[in-house]
Order: sequence, then structure tokens, then C-alpha cells
Amino acid sequence: MKQIPGTRIRTGLAVTLLLAFATAHAQEQTIKLPAYDADIHKTSVSGLSSGAFMTSQLYMVFSDIMMGAGIVAGGPYLCAKSWAANTLVQNATTTCMNPLTASTGPNTPVLVKHAALLADYGYIDPLKNLQDDRIYIFSGSRDKTVTTTVVNQTREFFKSVGVPEASIQYNKSIAAGHAFVTDNDTDAACALTQPPYINDCDFEQSATILNHIYPGLKPPAAQLGSAVIAFDQSEFIDSAYTSMSDTAYAYVPAACQNGKSCPIHVVFHGCKQGAQVIGDKYYAQTGYNRMAEANDLIMLYPQVQPSTTTPLNPEGCWDFWGYSSPGNPNPDYYTRNAPQLRAIHKMITRLAEPRS
Repeated sequence: MKQIPGTRIRTGLAVTLLLAFATAHAQEQTIKLPAYDADIHKTSVSGLSSGAFMTSQLYMVFSDIMMGAGIVAGGPYLCAKSWAANTLVQNATTTCMNPLTASTGPNTPVLVKHAALLADYGYIDPLKNLQDDRIYIFSGSRDKTVTTTVVNQTREFFKSVGVPEASIQYNKSIAAGHAFVTDNDTDAACALTQPPYINDCDFEQSATILNHIYPGLKPPAAQLGSAVIAFDQSEFIDSAYTSMSDTAYAYVPAACQNGKSCPIHVVFHGCKQGAQVIGDKYYAQTGYNRMAEANDLIMLYPQVQPSTTTPLNPEGCWDFWGYSSPGNPNPDYYTRNAPQLRAIHKMITRLAEPRS
């Protein structure tokens, strides 16, 4: 076959860069996640896209320790159970993303009933815990991946399960694509939907989320005083099918390392945004850590990665339809027994343990 001029050079460069990236990750020094005596009852969570669905799951399941949540481009808790005539994956990829009409979108009344039953039987924490919490919701008006029709039902769900309407901040006025939003002019243009799904829309979404959940925070620090921690996430995983990475990340300000009992904020990346795909772009460059530095908050960044075998998770999404229980016709991805949720709760618990 005729060689296209320059192809061999470009291919060689691509392979070199890929090997360099892989080598850097292979050489990354990980530690056992330390205990910091964190204030577990001031925990909160936020995320984008599949990370937003995961945010709702972690928040609803463990609401006893939660103060609030930030959902960016995500549907309501249990969304993939909206319509019994569809499979879970059909609901996840249509109903919960870009339904043809509002009537084929999330079935919120059914989801609220499911949530109430799960709480009654102890599979998730009691719904009464939500009455004093604060929820931030965002839908970009240019987002065609998870549309505003879907995100509207996230707001309706939280109102229906007891979050006061005055405690819900819902922003759908920004012409953003499907992305997490920053105030960094080196990120993609606001209206685009393209990897790594981090867009400059002239405001720092991380600061907005944290300010809503924890009112009265200081502005973000100009620089960080500590390094991001790479820790052994595999220690917390007790299933072979989670699609979770061996390594995850945390940012712990010096005050939280040296005696102060700090709140924990869990941050979920979206599909195609794990560290194995985009490096430190999400866990180090979306503004969360500068807010953590200024306000003595611990940031926890669990990681999931693509998997093309079993479990089938080719885009590296968090599980909101059941892939982490392959072969199970009734997979549990949404209660305290769910594989991914179990692992993340163990990480939160570790951070809250007394310092050794």
C-alpha cells in the first residue's frame, strides 16, 4: 500500500506521546489514602453527566452525611427505571439523555415512589434527611446530550422528595454545550460539545456549586499550598466489575492535614473524563482545589475508566444503568449495596477516621 507522505512521522509522534503518557501514569506514586478526621456529616457531592447521575445516587443513598449536591447536565435519581417497558440501558440512553418529547422523558412520579420505597426498606437513607439540604442544578441551553427537558425533571424530583424549593438553585440560562463550566479562556468555547467537555463560559462552576452548598465561602485561593494526592483506589473496591481505576485523587489543604476537621466534597467526572483519558484536566484544573484551599475543604476525586470487555463501559462512564452487575437482570447500582457506591463510601469513611 502506498505510504501517505508524513503519515509515518505523525504516527511515530502519536505513539511516542501515548507511551510517554502511559509511562507517566505507570510511574505515578500512589499512597494509601490517609485518615484526616474529616467532618463526615458535612459531606457533599457534585458531578457532570454520568457523574451527575452518580452524584444523585451517592447523595440519595447516603443522605445522612450529606449537606447538598451539584448536578451538572444530569437527570433524576433512578432515571433508568423510568419506563418498565424499556430496558435499563434503553432508558439511560434515550429517556435520560435526549428524549423525543417531555412525555417520553424521565417518569418522575414513578421515580419518587421507587425512592420512597427504597428509603422505607432501608436500602437508602431516610428522605427526611433532605429537608435542610441545598441543591445546585445546571443545564446548558446548547446541550443536546442531556437536554434541559431531562434536567427539568431533576429539579422536580428533588422538590418531590423533600428539598425545599428555596434551597434549589437551577441555572438553565447559559448557552453552554455538554460540559463542565469554567472561567478559563484556554478551555473550549462555551457553546461547544467536544472532549474534554470543559468549557469557558466566564464563570467558575465549581465555586458556584460549593458556595451554594456551603454559603459564605471565601473566594478561590490564587494558588495552592499542597499537592494533589494520588492514592490507591483499588483498596476500596470489592467487585471485579466496577470499571473503577486503580488510582484516584484527593486535594487536602494543609489545615485539614494538620488538625482541622474539614468537610468532604466528592467530585465525579463525566464520561471520557477520567484521568486515564484526560490526565489531570478534571481533578486539577476545574477550580475545585483553589476553593478547597481557601475554605479548608477536602476534595475527593474517584475515578472510573473505559472498559471494552466485562463490564462493558467503553466511554468510561459512571454506572447509572447497571453495567457493574453484568448478567444480573435486576442490577443494583443505586443502593448502599451497589459496587461503585460501596467503594466511594469506604473512601469517605477513611477520610473521616481519626488521624493515625
